[in-house]
Amino acid sequence: MNGIIVYEEKDALHNQSFIDYLIEKGREKGLTLELCLFEKFSFGIHETGYFIEYDGKPFQRPGVVLYRCREYLLSRQFEAMGIPVVNSSKVCEICNDKALTYQYVAGLGIPMVPSLFVRNDRIQDVVQHSKEDMVVKAVNGHGGSQVCLVNPTDKEQMEECLATINGEDAVVQPLIKGRGQDLRVYIVGGEIVAAVLRSANGDFRANFSLGGSVMLYTLSEQEEAIVKKITKLLSLDYAGIDFIIGENGELIFNEIEDVVGARMLYQCSDLDIVPLYLDHIIQKL
Repeated sequence: MNGIIVYEEKDALHNQSFIDYLIEKGREKGLTLELCLFEKFSFGIHETGYFIEYDGKPFQRPGVVLYRCREYLLSRQFEAMGIPVVNSSKVCEICNDKALTYQYVAGLGIPMVPSLFVRNDRIQDVVQHSKEDMVVKAVNGHGGSQVCLVNPTDKEQMEECLATINGEDAVVQPLIKGRGQDLRVYIVGGEIVAAVLRSANGDFRANFSLGGSVMLYTLSEQEEAIVKKITKLLSLDYAGIDFIIGENGELIFNEIEDVVGARMLYQCSDLDIVPLYLDHIIQKL
């Protein structure tokens, strides 16, 4: 059985050890994987249907695509041609747009941060008419990037925020005065496999990549029930569901990471999530 792992070039460089490990463990399980770069694909339609080329040559059809990009159109093209993709293009589309994710999850009745979905040209007006500090998030930001805390009366802060958002639409939220912690729940094949508690290090964001500390966390039955509502809504092959920890320890839904990393899980546990992910793919196929 063969497959490809699709990354954007800059992300492939950052995640080379993870890619190498996927390839190594895949080989042990009879799954031959090869890295393909998003930028080398050309795709569209011609007179008789869909086409995909790679590096200017006809694309050799794989048995599966491990899709690790945030642009859903290419993954949808694979699916249209009958090629299995993990995670699916639907998950890619929804989970890489914060506004769309909130809109999709809001019907589940779980605690969420009040959110305004704001076009880029209205961000400044919306923030300046608020009465408290606001968190502004680019809808397609990830890893704590393109997230700003803005005082509505601070013009310099507003200008820095708009530069950070860089022309994207945004989600605007009040600052939740929780414990300076958030929780990532790792999902493989729709099942909970681990949860990691992240604590901020002097920042309003608790992202591990921004210097936050991490530790394993045991979910209560009530917390598991909240997570399972989300996993029943979306078919997640491998993803992270993120929650803010409120002042009373309650889980407040934050986002779903489609292209989830595993660094902080390996940092604080002996759980090897890659074989679990590959076993799920092989069983699914």
